Amino acid sequence: MASFLSTSPVVFATVLAMFLFCSSFAEETSEASQPVAAPKILKLERQSVVLPATAASAARRKNFYSAKLNVGKPAQEFHVAFDLGGGTMVLPSSTCTDKACLERRRYDKWISGSAEDIQSNGQLVEAKVKKTLLRRRDHGKLQARSFDMGSGSESGVFVRDEVCVNGDSEETNAHCFPMGMLVATKMSDKPFALEPYDGTVGLGLGGMSVSMEFNFLAAFHRGYAGALGSAFSNSFGLHISGEDGGEITLGGYDVKRLTHPLKWAPVAAPDEGRWQVTLLGIRIGNNTLDICKDRVCRAAVDYSASLLGVPPKLASGLEDVLAFESTPGGFGDGCQHMAIPDIHLQLENDVTLTLPAEDFVSDFGSKKKVTLKQSCEPRVAHYSADETIGQDIFVLGESALRRYYTFFNADTLSVGFSLAKGGKALPALAGPGGKKAKKAVDDENPVILLVQVKLIKSKTVSSLGV
Repeated sequence: MASFLSTSPVVFATVLAMFLFCSSFAEETSEASQPVAAPKILKLERQSVVLPATAASAARRKNFYSAKLNVGKPAQEFHVAFDLGGGTMVLPSSTCTDKACLERRRYDKWISGSAEDIQSNGQLVEAKVKKTLLRRRDHGKLQARSFDMGSGSESGVFVRDEVCVNGDSEETNAHCFPMGMLVATKMSDKPFALEPYDGTVGLGLGGMSVSMEFNFLAAFHRGYAGALGSAFSNSFGLHISGEDGGEITLGGYDVKRLTHPLKWAPVAAPDEGRWQVTLLGIRIGNNTLDICKDRVCRAAVDYSASLLGVPPKLASGLEDVLAFESTPGGFGDGCQHMAIPDIHLQLENDVTLTLPAEDFVSDFGSKKKVTLKQSCEPRVAHYSADETIGQDIFVLGESALRRYYTFFNADTLSVGFSLAKGGKALPALAGPGGKKAKKAVDDENPVILLVQVKLIKSKTVSSLGV
């Protein structure tokens, strides 16, 4: 120490500079050696099916989107759909003999060395035993609604196993984590027999799941934090494309898909677990509808519906304004051409989504059996609620999500929107006038735009095992 202090000022400055450089280099080398958690991009495959007469939207073409996941050790591969309106991962059991199960790849817990039979609280069914033949255990029943295909249910037991997300189909770069799921021993024909994939993965918030043990986003996040020792973004980006299917980016978003920076709208009532935003108003052409003037309006984001869904109580008024603003043209009955104005959905934080006619119009003409002449009036997609939902329904469906890239952030409880690259030219996202978001007037009578699923757990003695 004495020798160092006696060094001349020039030498001291040189030594100090070398010390700072080495320290900085050591820090950079240390940081560079730390593993970096990169987002996982899952390619979505699109399959198009003409719905049968038994479906809610009979004879119409519907698109289904799925991606590959591996479950268990050794890996069992499944094509799964990602459900924005659900909070549970569901796979058909190898013991399920229903038609909907037999047409899918089925999960077999007995060949997986990482599988565990669990209760709904995540505890083992039988203490210190990973797999059990006990029939008295928690059972779950999932009631699901498909706007295009109808309602149905699936039931089974709870299993925890390792789920692996490969990302870009690179098995050597897979991210694996344990999570709970419902293994279905019974599945109704409708709507599940119509779905061209094996299972579903709920991407809803925690309020949609039995517990965080069963929440995919939370399990994915925990897996990264545990493996890499650092926090990982609890979020995902969604790109829907009519050409290549699209992609889901887990843990981030693909900036190459954006045409401009994301505009953010907060999640409304996040405790309910749905990706829904507050809808402040609707504009059609030069008309501003007062639908949301005296009630809470919410818009759920869910690409399982094909079009923008409108509740029956509000559909007629919306159709009247569309017809008033539309300009028919052509010869004869005048229905050869129809100029239909865009619909503008005004969200919080001055975010406005603009939807052209092909995103919401499902039909033309009167539904009455006897008419004096054909009607050219546009009709929007009608999605009515059932008893499990108990509310009127609006839904921002697949057609809108092909137009807008969406980013869902569970940490900040917000949804980001950007016009997707390659989409048609649309007005800017920022709403006119720069008005601040206003509070809802009637909190007790909301209009909720959602796809509702309900998970019922019970203790029963089942005649089927897993």
